[in-house]
Amino acid sequence: MQRAVEDNGFEVLQNDHSIQPGAALTARVLESIRKADLIVADINQQNPNVFFELGLARAMGKPTIILVSSKSGDRLPSDLTGLHFILYDPKDLGGLATAVRSETKALPLRWSA
Repeated sequence: MQRAVEDNGFEVLQNDHSIQPGAALTARVLESIRKADLIVADINQQNPNVFFELGLARAMGKPTIILVSSKSGDRLPSDLTGLHFILYDPKDLGGLATAVRSETKALPLRWSA
């Protein structure tokens, strides 16, 4: 996915796994979200941290790309069912990359209004 996002001029930053969980990590994540131009969130693991970070990003008005595996079935939380997301087949990561590339290319137009 990194290349698909970078192809449209975005720089990809991921969590620094060298920081131990706790206040320092939380502060770093919140600051990263605040500075971000785009958030890509894979919600397949139903990780509460990811949901919190996604909610924070949306509250800040950040453009978000939500990724949902077709293997997730109907486990998508009801709060997210009305949001735009990319449904992908984990066996077709090339298709996912194409979809993410298309979404990031459309972002400047969609979010500039």
